[in-house]
Amino acid sequence: MRLLKIRAYLKAAHFGPTMLITTISFALGTQLWWEGPAYVIAFTVFLGQLIIGWSNDLYDYEDDLKHNRTNKPLVAGTINPENLRRTTFIFIPIAVIANLIGPLGLKGGSVYLLGVGCGIAYNFYFKFSPLSPLPYVIACAALPASIFYAVNRTPPLWVLAASSLLGVAFHFLNVIKDLEQDRTSAIGGLPQRLGKKISRAMAIILAVAVGFIFVQSPVSKDFKSIEFQDTAHSSVFSVGGDRPAIVTLPIGYSHSVPAPLIIDLHGYMGTSLDHQRFAKMDVAANKRGVIYAALDGLIDSQGNQFWNASEACCNFNANPVDDGAYIQGLIDEISQKVSVDPRRIYIFGHSNGHFMSYRFACTYPQTVAAIAGLAGAMDTALDNCAAKSPVSVLHIHGTNDAVIDYKGGQILGNEFTSAQESVKRWAGIDQCSLKPTLGTAFDLITSLEGKESIPTLFSCPSASVELWTIDGGSHGPTLDSSFALQVMDWLLAHPKG
Repeated sequence: MRLLKIRAYLKAAHFGPTMLITTISFALGTQLWWEGPAYVIAFTVFLGQLIIGWSNDLYDYEDDLKHNRTNKPLVAGTINPENLRRTTFIFIPIAVIANLIGPLGLKGGSVYLLGVGCGIAYNFYFKFSPLSPLPYVIACAALPASIFYAVNRTPPLWVLAASSLLGVAFHFLNVIKDLEQDRTSAIGGLPQRLGKKISRAMAIILAVAVGFIFVQSPVSKDFKSIEFQDTAHSSVFSVGGDRPAIVTLPIGYSHSVPAPLIIDLHGYMGTSLDHQRFAKMDVAANKRGVIYAALDGLIDSQGNQFWNASEACCNFNANPVDDGAYIQGLIDEISQKVSVDPRRIYIFGHSNGHFMSYRFACTYPQTVAAIAGLAGAMDTALDNCAAKSPVSVLHIHGTNDAVIDYKGGQILGNEFTSAQESVKRWAGIDQCSLKPTLGTAFDLITSLEGKESIPTLFSCPSASVELWTIDGGSHGPTLDSSFALQVMDWLLAHPKG
């Protein structure tokens, strides 16, 4: 019985059009942002569409009775007007608040709610006026506009125009089926005044116009997220031969001006593509004019990509591959093809990739200016690092890391250092003072509340060593472009001396 009641409420909300608009909002949210906020946006948009549909059925109740429209739940008696009215008034503040405090934000949420208001205004006024297309013009443009505003972008004019025209076309087609009955009920919108043939022709003309606008507009560019757009027009090329890696040149790169280079290393079981989506260092590299190379480890017997970084992590099949030499070879090849500043070569890695950044700095300290990594460590054996020249080191680690423990631990009996021991070891290599100081807490992980990261700073003569401790941070926290930019800026501030 309860299921039937829910179905009746959904039908009263004009379920087909409601779900179509909700689906469009999800698709736009995914393209312009990503799936996380897109789901929430779709839900808040769905709430607004419920209000429009229910208010329409409530207002049309007497007219629907007159024309015996038993497909309407109110006429069929599956729900009564008083219950639907009460439910509508309960959902109105919920829809308003959800849209304003959700991912759309105040600006985007307000724009979408303007569209909802236009949908309600159509029910109570515009359906009787020759200006009946006007609410569709505004409401259908408001939907994509709200999502563009949510990601701090101005909606392109072609998007607004196409959305508005498509909404008006739908208005003409939607009215045709009830046009004669509407006239007897004194509903005199523009389609009712023009008649079926002209309304149908108008809908076709508008649909063709929308298609023309799409063909003539930069759809693929405008419907990409900001982060994708930041790298979409960069030049890319491949290096590495039978073990290839993709290199991306930043926008504005000039061969006459040597640029920094960053090597980006994924964690165990990851891939270069997964790592890009996680850490977003490619976005930061493009914003800061840095050449970016995303590398892939070899595949082990379990089908997982790995780096032969240390005894502890994560060459579990004892593969003799020398990943340090592989990375050095790629750096040499990249430097031969494009203009790399040899004083500004950096490595960033996560987990197994962080272990690998340490291994590379230990083996090729003359190559790399600075390394940064999240949730990694070193082997406890001191003789596994033979570095004799300084390398700047930034170690980032969460106190709640359940995979690579902040306090150190072991993997299959092979021990790894704690976060503090890792930086202390490099402080010794870089001839730093072994009495660090604590810096001011700051916000590194926006998904964690407050200023959760505390820097530990070592005073060094020719390099820098820092530990950023993320209070409550996990092994793979939710990162955004602000994390990548802060790490990138730290690296760029530490060229080779």
